[in-house]
Amino acid sequence: MTCNKKFMYKIELDTAADVNEFNKLASGCEGDVFLVSGTEMKLNAKSFLGAHLARIAWNDIWLETENDYYSTFKKFIVE
Repeated sequence: MTCNKKFMYKIELDTAADVNEFNKLASGCEGDVFLVSGTEMKLNAKSFLGAHLARIAWNDIWLETENDYYSTFKKFIVE
């Protein structure tokens, strides 16, 4: 039996340096890591261009992961 639990965190990527740091962290994570806005927009968070596009174009950015990476992305999570 597989568990399809997802972890969702609202994040902020304020600068290009934030995108670069975030992308390096995401690339080191196991499993799928996505950036999500609304119900129809989803980008691969391990893609530098995807993360940069989300920062520029989206008002709300959510991080969706298969595993709990709260401590990894804590700097970017809006509480």
